[in-house]
Amino acid sequence: MSPDSPISKAPAKGRLPARLACGALLVFAAVPAFAQAPAGACQGKNVVTRLAGPHAVTRKPIADIGALQNRMTELEASIRAVAGRDPNLSPAVVDALVTALKNGAGITERKMQRNESVQWMAYQPKPGQFEVITPACLQLKSDYDAFEIVVEVEDQVRPAPQPRCSITADRNCAAAGAAFNIDISGSSPGATVTMTSEGGDGRTVNEVNRSGERFSWPDPRSADTDVTFTVKAQGAPAPAQTAQTYRFLMPKVCGNIAYIGEGPEKTVSAAGAPQSCEDSVSLPRCTPSTPETEPEPVLDDVACELSRWTARGYGFGYFPLGSDQERDVIVPGNFPGDETFGVTNGFGIGGSIERRFNERVGLEFGLMFGRGSSDYEITLRNGDQESDSHKVNFYALTVGPNFHLAGCSSVDVYVGPFIGYGGFGDPNYWAFDHHFHAAFDGKFIYGAQLGLDLPLRNGPWGFHTGLRWFNLEQDTDAGDLEVDPLIFELGFTYGF
Repeated sequence: MSPDSPISKAPAKGRLPARLACGALLVFAAVPAFAQAPAGACQGKNVVTRLAGPHAVTRKPIADIGALQNRMTELEASIRAVAGRDPNLSPAVVDALVTALKNGAGITERKMQRNESVQWMAYQPKPGQFEVITPACLQLKSDYDAFEIVVEVEDQVRPAPQPRCSITADRNCAAAGAAFNIDISGSSPGATVTMTSEGGDGRTVNEVNRSGERFSWPDPRSADTDVTFTVKAQGAPAPAQTAQTYRFLMPKVCGNIAYIGEGPEKTVSAAGAPQSCEDSVSLPRCTPSTPETEPEPVLDDVACELSRWTARGYGFGYFPLGSDQERDVIVPGNFPGDETFGVTNGFGIGGSIERRFNERVGLEFGLMFGRGSSDYEITLRNGDQESDSHKVNFYALTVGPNFHLAGCSSVDVYVGPFIGYGGFGDPNYWAFDHHFHAAFDGKFIYGAQLGLDLPLRNGPWGFHTGLRWFNLEQDTDAGDLEVDPLIFELGFTYGF
């Protein structure tokens, strides 16, 4: 080792060993962390002459910006440890510095000058322990490749206060020579007021010379003008958004971050235009008073609001009112007996739609499908009996007028006759090998109905119930069977 080597001999009085920041030896640092450099500080302690060594943050040199980004897992702890202790660097600056190093933003590669001026520089006295040399006096024997990192942190800008506009006014039409009473106390200072008059001679706009926040203004033409008072105010311009720049330096050979200092302040966005507001109040013209007169009586309109169409859907039960057929018969084997046939009760569904022509008269079309039972029985003279039963399908298609008894009332009671076409199915019956046929084919029918529709609240829906009677005869081997069913309906109605 040469006698001139900075680590081959004890340091001169008042001078740190060479390679202090990243070097092989670190004897002491007399100046506290982040202290201001006293005059002549670089003539003694805290002098750095060479980089790299046991006090380097990383022993492996950093080749380029891409490698720097990849090595941030290794370097981040040292950067946050030393930069976070600088009272002149806020947490936002430290975060921006780490983010820039990870993203590669704001980083350039250049030479670290042998006499580069930095405020402090990091070093690692023990593994995992990071400290700073401050002030760091660089007196390097050569220039070193380095990264310069410039970060921006936006300054806190207080937004400009919003202008306020609020105006109220009243007008007394009864007093002679009356004045408007105006109040703009809710508006920003410096607000202006204008009065716009519209009358028989056109539209005029006059500026109001207000004497305070609450004031009066003459009302010269109160009888024939409409007046609008408008208050306007303008706020201060929005301040410009600025950002402070901070410059850092990192030698590639050792990864020890150094702080150069603040850079120039930048304007991120220019000052904005001032905001304005406006509020108005209108006062109608005064009208001559006229004596009150008794209103003329108004006759109620005889017309009423009715749904043009009414749809009804319901379930029903039918109950034949006609009598069963009975006759004497001779069954095979020449045995005499009594024959009985009849249709029993049933049920079904139906619907109708009615066109209302006025509050009293409508025309309804109906369709019904049902299902019931029919019974056939032979009783021989010796007391033997045999019977046959079938389910039969009932159908009816009807049309007829309805006469509404309640007129315009929401409760609708109606009666009406109808005609149509309907009947039952066509089954065959057997007893004691005797055949009986009921020709339950369709026939002309007629009848009458009574209906009641009750509204559900105020909507279009309602409750429906009704009674119908049919004149219905069917042909059988025993003659005409009078069925004449009575039908009871229960369901809902909808008006539209």
